[in-house]
Amino acid sequence: MTYQAIRAAAGRTRHVRPVALAAAAMVGAAGLAACGPAGDDDTYTLHYTTYSNPTSDQSRAVQRWADEVEHRTDGGVTVRFHYSESLVDADEAVRASQDGRADLAQVGSIYAASDLAMFTVIELPFETNNPEVQMTAIMRLYEENQTYRDDFERQGVRFLFPIPLGSAVLGTKRPVENVGDLRGRSIRSGGLMSEVMLAVGANPVAMTANDIYESMERGVVDGYTALAVANLSTFGLAKTTPYLTDPGVGAYSSSIVVVNEEVYQSMPDRYQQALQAASDNAIANGLEEMDAAARIACEELKASGTEFGSFPEDQVADWKERADIADRWVARYERQGYDARSVLEDYRRIIDEETPRSDYSAPLEACMKGEVR
Repeated sequence: MTYQAIRAAAGRTRHVRPVALAAAAMVGAAGLAACGPAGDDDTYTLHYTTYSNPTSDQSRAVQRWADEVEHRTDGGVTVRFHYSESLVDADEAVRASQDGRADLAQVGSIYAASDLAMFTVIELPFETNNPEVQMTAIMRLYEENQTYRDDFERQGVRFLFPIPLGSAVLGTKRPVENVGDLRGRSIRSGGLMSEVMLAVGANPVAMTANDIYESMERGVVDGYTALAVANLSTFGLAKTTPYLTDPGVGAYSSSIVVVNEEVYQSMPDRYQQALQAASDNAIANGLEEMDAAARIACEELKASGTEFGSFPEDQVADWKERADIADRWVARYERQGYDARSVLEDYRRIIDEETPRSDYSAPLEACMKGEVR
């Protein structure tokens, strides 16, 4: 059965339960729309909270989804965007979409450990260097692994689609020719990438991406990771990074879009189907937007004289074994009562199944080969 067929079958088994929803009242966010009991004549304004700015590739991907939903519902469902944490902070996204401050939310895996712990499996390094495969795995896990899905249901949110980030890069002020060169260097990082850095003796420093440029200039950090090529122009790094290395970590993080389950269930069937149909196109749209952003960054990197490099495969394999992050991730969450082993096994199974089906080439690889797509 195809993924689309699985999603369609799952949708048919869920029962719509009309719910009267009052608009959330909060300082600085007046005017959130109220949705009444579902009916064919209802219109919905869904408020979307995101930490991304309006022109980022991630926002553009969601804008395309929103346009498609509006078209498929003949204007019955529209989305109002609240960019750059103007509605709620990034780490509040799940709770905000649960308690009514937002209807839709971008949830970054780096912020999700306390709310959607099993979603963080997609941060595990060295699993895949193909963002398309990673995103497909994020979608399929929601349908195929109950432990993974339970997190969303407990929070009262429904997963709609993933947004790509790409493969991790390592930007530095001084060259790094091998993994050992990272020892003792302060590297901006986050999420499980911080554990990756610790495994080779680097000093991971937590900071927002907006602070990297100034921190590099002032010498607070020697470099950065937990970013992809497509992010570099957004944060002013494509023109100011002397050395850019592919560390071999691969896909390291992602974001997802979730919707409040009661809002979703209050909608007529045809609106629900429109949201799901648009979500089925989101991977392709997201990759297109990420590639466009990466192309701009690649051109800027080359124009500024950035030197590219990569770590030898045998060093990367040794790094993965030394870090042992996957087993430690399982142990951490099994102590909390999760069947984390099943989530990891299904994640790896899906990656194995999807890899031969994908001919997608990650932007980092293309840029390092001198290809501007």
